[in-house]
This record gives sequence, structure tokens and C-alpha cells, in this order.
Amino acid sequence: MAVPIGISERKRRAVRAQLSDVALELLTDRDFESVKVDEIAAAAGVSRRTFFRYFDSKEDVVFAFLDQWAMRLGEEIVARPPEEPPITAVQHGLRQHMAAYQNSADRALALVRLVRHTPSLRGQEHINREHMRLGIVQALARRLGVDAEHDMRPHVLASIAMAPLDGAFVTWFGARSGEDIGSLLDEALATFKRELDAICSD
Repeated sequence: MAVPIGISERKRRAVRAQLSDVALELLTDRDFESVKVDEIAAAAGVSRRTFFRYFDSKEDVVFAFLDQWAMRLGEEIVARPPEEPPITAVQHGLRQHMAAYQNSADRALALVRLVRHTPSLRGQEHINREHMRLGIVQALARRLGVDAEHDMRPHVLASIAMAPLDGAFVTWFGARSGEDIGSLLDEALATFKRELDAICSD
């Protein structure tokens, strides 16, 4: 069962989301280096000190809304029916959140443009992707009742389950950015199943 989220954690997430929203709004039509931490903090109505209580860097704040999405994904995976196979649980969790992600499409695509033109954000993107993968690993470890530090299964299963998501996002961030991300994920999952069935039948 998923652990209920306490009031303090809900507040922390709300402040992080607000700071991220403000940062992305300021960066929509500006160069990343031109927007300062003090400006983001002031626009969000908090102090510079408060900003650094929630984020380690300006790069970190840009990706905060994806962090929130990844946390909810992990919670959804844990909450899926226990009889579901691990990969199925992850894929159902992904489907649950695609609609919410689609609602943030403008922010996501703005983020992609920023990342493409900002070397420090490309490094942060890799860090955030690893955080997401580890979140899925920990969720799968809880479902399987194993220690992910000693058992490879959560790591292998997380990598397999994320393959369709990677395909959908790469396509959406590229030539098919005008399409619905949920439909692209469905297409990627269907492709994944078809190719897996072909491998198993060989």
C-alpha cells in the first residue's frame, strides 16, 4: 500500500512546484544564464535563503515539476494491485500520469529547448533521469519485497519497463511534438509488446 503523504511533505512539494513554475515562466523567452536565483526567489515571493532550502541550484529548480511527476509515479507503482507483474505495474503507472504530463506539455517542451542550449542543464537532465530510474527501482523493490542493493531484479525490470517511455519521449520531444504524449506512449507500449513477443517466439 502507498504511504499517505503528510501535511509537511505536501507543503514542501507545493513550494517546490511554485518555484519551478516561476523559473520556467521567467526562462520561456530568455537565456538561462540571464535569469538569476534572486530574481526567481523574488518572483515567487520567497527569500534567496528559502530558495536554497528547497533547491541546491538554479539547474535543479528547472526540473522540479518532473521530480514531482516521478515521485507520484513511484507511489502509483507501489499502489498497483499486488498480483500484477512488475513491468505491468510500471506501465499502468505510466499511463495514469500521461494525462497530467500532457497538461504540462508547454512547460516540458520549453524545458527541452532550454536543455538543448544549456550545457549545465544537460548534465542536470542526466541526474534527474537517474533519480527517476532509482525511484522506479525502489518502488519495484517494495512490490517484490527485496533489497535493491543486493537483488538485481528491480534494476533490470525498471530498465525494461522504462524503454517504451524513453521511446515515447524521444519522439515527442522531436518530430512528433504536436501529438498527444499518451497516444505516443500507447504506441511505444504496443511496439514493445510486439517486439518482445517476437523475441520470445524465436
